[in-house]
Amino acid sequence: MPALLAAAPRNAAPARLAVVDIAFTDSSGEARDQAARHAERQRALTQALLQAVAADGALDTVRLACGEGCSLDADGIAALRERAREAGAGLVLVGKVHKMSTLVMSMRLAVLDTATGTLVLERLLSFRGDNDDGWRHAGDYAAREVIETVGTAPAK
Repeated sequence: MPALLAAAPRNAAPARLAVVDIAFTDSSGEARDQAARHAERQRALTQALLQAVAADGALDTVRLACGEGCSLDADGIAALRERAREAGAGLVLVGKVHKMSTLVMSMRLAVLDTATGTLVLERLLSFRGDNDDGWRHAGDYAAREVIETVGTAPAK
């Protein structure tokens, strides 16, 4: 078992996870402008992940704004890892929701070690419904996956 996933000693401080603002793309071709609605759901999803992952005390979280021009390509991820490391985080969570249609959505998320770039967790989740309930359900599931995979990682 990799050391990163070994159980943390009981008296150890929780590992710090930087949660980057969740990104969004839409290839549905729907005529209705839903940009404001999607921006609100992105903010809510990011906030829910921050709170849910930190709720049991196994992980300490810090929000990391993606900012203007932020990208999730290799260079962008390297820059986000560096910013997360500067914020004292040993791990960084990045994610993107993609809307294919009103009914079909997906969310790709990854947790990386900030020092090495090692991929600790990667998931591609599919969910139904471009509505608050669909996004909330996907966020709840994503948080459980993060907690189960990295919630016992030792603090760096």
